[in-house]
Amino acid sequence: MTIYTLMPLHKCLGLAVIGVDLSEPIDAETSENLSRLLAEHLVLVFPDQSLTPDRYLAAAQAFGQPMRQHSGQNQVSGYPDIGLVRGNAGPPAAETWHTEHTSRECPPAATLFYGVEIPSAGGGTSIADMRAAYWALPEEERRRLETLHTINGADPNSSDLEKYDAPVTHPMVRTHPISRERSAYFHPTETLYIEGMTPQASQEYLADLVERVIQPEIVYRHSWVKGDVLVIDQRATLHCAHNDYDHDETHLLWRISIEGDRPTLV
Repeated sequence: MTIYTLMPLHKCLGLAVIGVDLSEPIDAETSENLSRLLAEHLVLVFPDQSLTPDRYLAAAQAFGQPMRQHSGQNQVSGYPDIGLVRGNAGPPAAETWHTEHTSRECPPAATLFYGVEIPSAGGGTSIADMRAAYWALPEEERRRLETLHTINGADPNSSDLEKYDAPVTHPMVRTHPISRERSAYFHPTETLYIEGMTPQASQEYLADLVERVIQPEIVYRHSWVKGDVLVIDQRATLHCAHNDYDHDETHLLWRISIEGDRPTLV
């Protein structure tokens, strides 16, 4: 088993993992431990990595099976499972709080981002703990949220709209398959409506919910350094990208999504 050091990044979520070289093979015991740590802390950061596409894909398998990127996203040449994220040049959803691909029946369990080119300042990524967001709600609203379901479709800006145009239903509270903890779960941009509500009322409620529950005490903001690998558990978080950097500088991340299961509330 690999020997490494863990450093908390925030009181609510996030660990820096020091001493793991992702360019080297990861043994089964270390993979299992890292998956457990991700489920518990929701964010892992592996600093100072130097990865080829092949080694990045191999490292990602410590957390599960990589899933094919949406065809509308740029990809590393010859590697359809590695998406290119160029700062905030992607869909506007990246600048708002979101999880990944709720238009799929089985959205990603996790997403890995590798810092290939990083601006000198700004351009960070914020991650919110939606377990804490769920428990911050009044009990009556928590109970109501547990009865609600979102109807999801592909981001209207995505060229995958036709491929994922069949509506998919997900609960607004889901149980994490590993930690067994509950969290609020939704993707505002891909939510067509909430069952029993109009699309407009649904968006108004989601916007109000985000404003009320996502507070600084449950958010870790990652300041990128070249070579960072940031791993986000998509089953219990929302995240957003920040556009506060000099756009004359290059901001390039490699993204890998990990196959997940269908969200359920147990």
